[in-house]
Amino acid sequence: MRIGYWWESQKEGDHREDQGVGHKSGDIDDLEIVLQMADTLRQEQIAYQLKTSHSCSRLAQKPTHKQEPPWCGAEFDGVVCWAPTEGGATATEPCPAFLETANLSWVNRTCGPDATWESGDDVNYTSCGLDAEWVKALRQQYDQIQEHQVSSTSPSASPDAQFLMRLLDECYSRRRYNVTLPEGLYCPLTFDGLSCWNYTLAGETAVLPCPYFVTGFDPRRSAFRHCMEDGNWFQHPESGFSWSNYTTCVDMEDLEFRQLVNTLYMAGYLISVVALCLSLTIFFSFRSLKCTRISVHVQLFLSFASNNIMWLVWYKYVIADPIIVKENALWCQALHVLLQYLMVANYTWMFCEGLHLHLALVVVFVKDHLVMRWFHAIGWGLPLILTLIYAGVRGSSPDDAQRCWMEDSHTQWILTAPVLISMLASTVFLVNVVRILLTKLHSASANPAPVGMRKAVRATLILVPLFGIHHILIPFRPEPGQPGEQIYQVFSAVVVSLQVRMHVLVKMASELYHLLFVYASKYCSM
Repeated sequence: MRIGYWWESQKEGDHREDQGVGHKSGDIDDLEIVLQMADTLRQEQIAYQLKTSHSCSRLAQKPTHKQEPPWCGAEFDGVVCWAPTEGGATATEPCPAFLETANLSWVNRTCGPDATWESGDDVNYTSCGLDAEWVKALRQQYDQIQEHQVSSTSPSASPDAQFLMRLLDECYSRRRYNVTLPEGLYCPLTFDGLSCWNYTLAGETAVLPCPYFVTGFDPRRSAFRHCMEDGNWFQHPESGFSWSNYTTCVDMEDLEFRQLVNTLYMAGYLISVVALCLSLTIFFSFRSLKCTRISVHVQLFLSFASNNIMWLVWYKYVIADPIIVKENALWCQALHVLLQYLMVANYTWMFCEGLHLHLALVVVFVKDHLVMRWFHAIGWGLPLILTLIYAGVRGSSPDDAQRCWMEDSHTQWILTAPVLISMLASTVFLVNVVRILLTKLHSASANPAPVGMRKAVRATLILVPLFGIHHILIPFRPEPGQPGEQIYQVFSAVVVSLQVRMHVLVKMASELYHLLFVYASKYCSM
């Protein structure tokens, strides 16, 4: 189990991320889970890198030495801030502050005669107790911090990066300028990589809202950091480093519920895939089922099967891994686009089902090959055009192209609007089909009212899932934490994932009945 969750709700072709937990560079299992953001060593590392890079950049901005020979400028390599050093000399700096060897051991780096620092890969940090793998991990972590710092200077910077940099500047501002300090013994102001903890009186506990930018943390909850009686921040007994308690930022009961919802989605999709494979096997096995009606069924079922398989992949490799979402890899974005395409194709083929039934009742003579060409254009071609437009527009917006495109975006209306139109059209088809059915039954039955009503109700119950009209209810969801929100999530998971099974049961029952009728007629005529 990972610390964190994503739950998804499909609304007019939108699976979106609501909550989750991530923000680390590796996998965590079992109860380390909840302590993921409370990993004290990692907190110390991030805080050290943010502070040191900030001070090192200020040092680098100071006037450089003009005399000969030239000097190497101040540089932070992700581990140590190297002060300006004369060309040809060797710089010596203490080990990083988050290590037990800090200020006890030293590390060296040579500034070449041409004022170029020795390659960071050649610096030996073994005196600090850092092996090559640890140094590599620290530099990778710092590279991620640098990406945030660079992006925060642009108008399109991510809100997370902007917030962190503002928070860091605020912490330094409190130190630089006069502030009212508590009377008596107190813990110093500190930045732990996620929050800026103010000066706190000894024996008291500082309280801050949980960071909103950490996926899965509820900003309505609070994080804690305790100041001991001796004026030092509480140190975790296992690591010996000061520790901020973010374990309360995750609602574990809600986490378990979201995991249950995800399990319902996966189970429903898996059941639907099995049912679809069985029905497609039947359709392809009997020659008597070769007609336009069955061709439309086959295309609809193929779109369902493809969509459900992709959703299973999405839940398995994306939803279950916060790191993948954070990295926002190209393959993850492509998978999102493919899912949107297949989802829209589901609705367009449901529209084709309704249109075909409508034409069969209203238009007497229809050329099957011509109809199927139009159905293929609507069912597969139209979703492709819409999805390409959606991908182009959303991909051009940096704010919308983060986290595997799982965040809500106004660009989703490029897909949502056509889906809504198709569902409205399917509703019109449903009303018209039932109207025609009632009209024909009224003229053919001696007791038309009760017979017609029963058949109309039965037809409606069959056609509503067939045309996908029940999805009209799904967009009207309560806000997170509101009454009925959990009921809605379970309802949505069951309806969305098992919708295909309803289609399959209806179609298989209808076509098997047709097959039995055909073979029984042939047997009786012998």
